[in-house]
Parts: sequence; structure tokens; C-alpha cells
Amino acid sequence: MKLRLISLFAGLLGFSVPGFAAPLIYEVFYDAEGADAAHVFTEIEGTPGTRLDGYRLVGIDGASGLVYRQIDLTGALIPDDGLLVIATARALGELLLVRDFVADVDWQNGPEAIQIWDALGAVVDALQYGDAGSLHLGEGLFAPDPPMGFSLTRDLLGSDSGDNRTDFQVSTPTPGTGGAPASVAEPPAFLFLVVGLLGLIPIGAAPWGR
Repeated sequence: MKLRLISLFAGLLGFSVPGFAAPLIYEVFYDAEGADAAHVFTEIEGTPGTRLDGYRLVGIDGASGLVYRQIDLTGALIPDDGLLVIATARALGELLLVRDFVADVDWQNGPEAIQIWDALGAVVDALQYGDAGSLHLGEGLFAPDPPMGFSLTRDLLGSDSGDNRTDFQVSTPTPGTGGAPASVAEPPAFLFLVVGLLGLIPIGAAPWGR
């Protein structure tokens, strides 16, 4: 979603967008009402067309700090909208229609951590939901542990400040849409610059002021 918005604004202003962005955890839904496997999902944001061969999605137990699940993302491809929807083989309804990749993303309820590892085992993104104390393995402060039926998601711009509590908020699940909670991040800084420059143009000199 962030990539789509930035590409749109950049295109209108004549800027180019970098060709690659490291994959990020965008939205996670792990505690559904009813059977989890039919409804849970994880979204990964990245540059459209990027192959995730060698990357792994990793679940880490909050009580022990040990890895309890690794998902090999080989074969996964970031689609044109920049959001890869990963759901289980038992996905139903709308989720089944938007699923891009099949894997067991029925993560444990918090406090737990989810990380993305690259082919060398380096952590490229990490989300800690719930307070795991000294076994905190996210970025910055931990994100909330949502109640049943709610997900954790970044805002519409996919903000990545390096602090889970800032970047993730509790939301209703929105698989494949890039939805966000009510509070939306501020527009990119360059938009404020453009608006400010337009404000310096005398009304009579502007085409719309004649």
C-alpha cells in the first residue's frame, strides 16, 4: 500500500521510486473468532515482482525465546499491489480469494514475535506483540496483543519507524486491501514542500487564478 501511494505521488511530481525495498511485515491476524486456520493471515509488503526465494518467516515463542516455526518463502512473489497475502490451506471466503501464498501462519497468541529472515539468516524485519520482557525480539517497544477477532496492521503508508508500538495498531482484519486503523500517518514530507511552494505563487500568476 505504501509503495502504491508513493508511486502515485512520485509519478504526479515527476520523481522516480527506488527499484527495491526490503520485505516488511504489514498486517498480522492470528486469533480469529472460531477456527483460526480458516481466517488467519499474514501480509508482507515489498516491491512488486520481488521473489522471496531464501527468505523465511519465523515465529518465536515469547516464553522461551526459541523458534517454534519457520516458513520457507521460496516461490512467493510480491504481487502488483505490493502486498503478499499468506494464508493457510484451510482459508475460506474472502481470504481464500485474495490468498497469494499458502503456509501455516496460525501464529501463537502473544506475547510472541514474528521475524523475516533473509537467505543469510539476517533479520530484516521483526514484530513483537505483547510484552515478552527480557525475551523481547521485535523493534523498539512491543506492539499490542490484539483481542480475539482483531489484527495488527501498519498505517496506510506502511510506516516503518523501527518501533513496533508506533508502527502497528489494532484494527479489524483487512486481507489484501492494505486497510488501516482510524489514525492515518502524515503524508510524505515532500508533499508539504510542494504545497508550500505553490503557496508562494501569486494568485494572479497561477493559471487557476486568472
